[in-house]
Amino acid sequence: MDLHVIPRLEDEESWPHTAQLLRVAGYDAVALTVPTGLVDERLSSLLRSFANTGLEVFTRADFACSRRQDLLKLLRRFRRRFDIISVKCLNHAIALVAARDRRVDVIFFDPHLRNLWFDHSIANVCRAAFEFNLRPLMDDASLLSKAMREMRIAEEHRLNIVLSSGCTSPAFVRTPTQLSAVGVMLGLETYHVRNMVSLIPWSILVKNVERRSDEYVEDGVQIVSKKSFHHD
Repeated sequence: MDLHVIPRLEDEESWPHTAQLLRVAGYDAVALTVPTGLVDERLSSLLRSFANTGLEVFTRADFACSRRQDLLKLLRRFRRRFDIISVKCLNHAIALVAARDRRVDVIFFDPHLRNLWFDHSIANVCRAAFEFNLRPLMDDASLLSKAMREMRIAEEHRLNIVLSSGCTSPAFVRTPTQLSAVGVMLGLETYHVRNMVSLIPWSILVKNVERRSDEYVEDGVQIVSKKSFHHD
């Protein structure tokens, strides 16, 4: 599964092409990052373009805030509307807030921000999965050492790690094997890397299907109907 595909909304002709390449590359499912204000008709058209190729399609929102109150407002408003909620960390304070909040599924960092990185203080409180996107590395191989350091920290704290393409067009689609190879290059064990493009993303989605159900109250608390009880 590729948990981070970012379709270009202004280029509708690229949607089916991207979807076909993802399917041929070996993916069964993708999460598409879409704006929170995208109108329903446009969203339906986008999802159909990908689903028509046989992909299972999920929606994702990427929040990029510099103030805590802005992030919390977005989480309150949109948590139940998207299958995946992620936060692009723009500063250390936001990273700490996002890492601790149960409503956040994934956090990721812009590797081009030289003065911000995934460190031990964030990892120590992190409940979300830590995501590495291949797309920035395609443009700047000098980011490799920073990525390796962040991966070591995530592994040391035994966090869930997700490997995603972050692709924005057909040209940046990469196969699961290619993503896994990058993970190994970053110093991760091969058997762990396979889970980072399969079991870990799927486990996040399964958990969120439960969260979005009418019976969900909070983690570990669920409304049980009378029909669920059986008498001896």
